[in-house]
Amino acid sequence: MMKIFGLLFLLALFFSCASQKEVAQNKKGRCAIKDSAQYELIVFDSGFDFWLASHQSVAHQHSESYYQSMNHQYAIEWNRRYAAGDPRINSYIDYSLNRNYGFDFNYKLYMYFKFFEDTNRMQLIPGNRNRY
Repeated sequence: MMKIFGLLFLLALFFSCASQKEVAQNKKGRCAIKDSAQYELIVFDSGFDFWLASHQSVAHQHSESYYQSMNHQYAIEWNRRYAAGDPRINSYIDYSLNRNYGFDFNYKLYMYFKFFEDTNRMQLIPGNRNRY
């Protein structure tokens, strides 16, 4: 389950090439974005879509800056656990506060972290009692 998410997350996050204006490819086949990019997070874990749908009413409970800040903290802890060899986490997340992922992406990533916490009965960020 986590291996699929890890691979999917890396592909969706770093190789998302859907540009609003123009996308060009260099000789190596990588994307060069000439305008602002749109990022999309796709999670293959079938349980996540159902879980997210049951929590959808809280999407605008927080601002995008809140989701960005929390995702940054979650990504730091996620990567720390990855480096420490936590078997539940098998991918590195390169999340940057300097990149504009958009509200939907930030919300969905935040909710994935919450889904991960719920399904693994743990808190990634100790002391964070905010449910959603």
